[in-house]
Amino acid sequence: MQGFQVAPRRSIILAVSIITIFVVLFRFYGDVPVDYYRNYGPGETLFPIQVDNTRPQPGYFKAQPEWNFNVPASSKGWKGYAKTPKASDIVVLTASDGGGHNSAIPNVLDRVLKDRQEYCDKHGYTNLWLNTSRYDIGDAHRTWSKIPAVAEAFSVNPNAEWVWLIDTDIIIMTPDVSLSRDVLAPEAIKRGLMRHTPILDGQLKKNPTNIFTPQDFRVEDIDILITQDHQSVNTGSTFFRRTAFTRWILEMMTDYTMLMGKEHVGAEQDAIKHLMLEHQLVRDHVGIYPQRKFNAYVQGGDNMGYRDGDLAVHFAGCWVGGKCATWFEEYWGKKGKKETWRPVGGSH
Repeated sequence: MQGFQVAPRRSIILAVSIITIFVVLFRFYGDVPVDYYRNYGPGETLFPIQVDNTRPQPGYFKAQPEWNFNVPASSKGWKGYAKTPKASDIVVLTASDGGGHNSAIPNVLDRVLKDRQEYCDKHGYTNLWLNTSRYDIGDAHRTWSKIPAVAEAFSVNPNAEWVWLIDTDIIIMTPDVSLSRDVLAPEAIKRGLMRHTPILDGQLKKNPTNIFTPQDFRVEDIDILITQDHQSVNTGSTFFRRTAFTRWILEMMTDYTMLMGKEHVGAEQDAIKHLMLEHQLVRDHVGIYPQRKFNAYVQGGDNMGYRDGDLAVHFAGCWVGGKCATWFEEYWGKKGKKETWRPVGGSH
């Protein structure tokens, strides 16, 4: 009789044990926040990134495979996601052939690439140079070639979440500044973006646009970070997030019929300004930071001109007075210094 009682008891114990195991597993895995899945990323790239900066691409840039860079499922919709990126999620992109106005600065491309490599090594970011002379952009101004460079940066760095497009005539002055913490983190965006800010258009002269950035925004929806000077937005230092919106806006900016023609003298800068002025959808996804956050100029007051502790200085317009080399050397000698050095606009 006892043998018959032992068997049911063992079955009960086994059943209770199985149920307990399922309960434990459910507690650990059944209530995982959706943010876990949004924040999940694939493993690191298995092979070194290969970039051919010597041979021109075979054909028009939009026909290249890298133009169709992948977008993860978590960012395919218009409602995006927000997380503090890891260092490995960030690419610092220099899109340049070393020519143009910046060629007045001796060895400018080699020098800034070395400087950016040191900055990336310090924080764990990826430093990438793409030779823009490789891209076939038709008869458009060479400045437009920065846009296919952004697409290629996402393509050759399949795990990158953010690409910082930074012009050649920019020096990183304060390498201690962290992009992931101070610029790209959700709290930094929420705290730092300019709300209800007029979107300027210098071509309108004294006529204001009366078009503003949103008073309230969802940090999850901000996919491009840019600054604005006294004229309008400036693309010399811009952050792009790997999302469906970014993929779409790169397409729109380079629409050859509407925006990429020669009549847009400001090239890709005019294109994004036009889209921001015309479309609420774009304004909801493009955030404007105060200019000195990552795009301070040599000249300007407290809102625009470089001051101690600013991340970078941009020599925008230096060619007008032939001052590119002079200004560059002055700031190059001060980068990374700890002592007080606060340039005054009138001194230049």
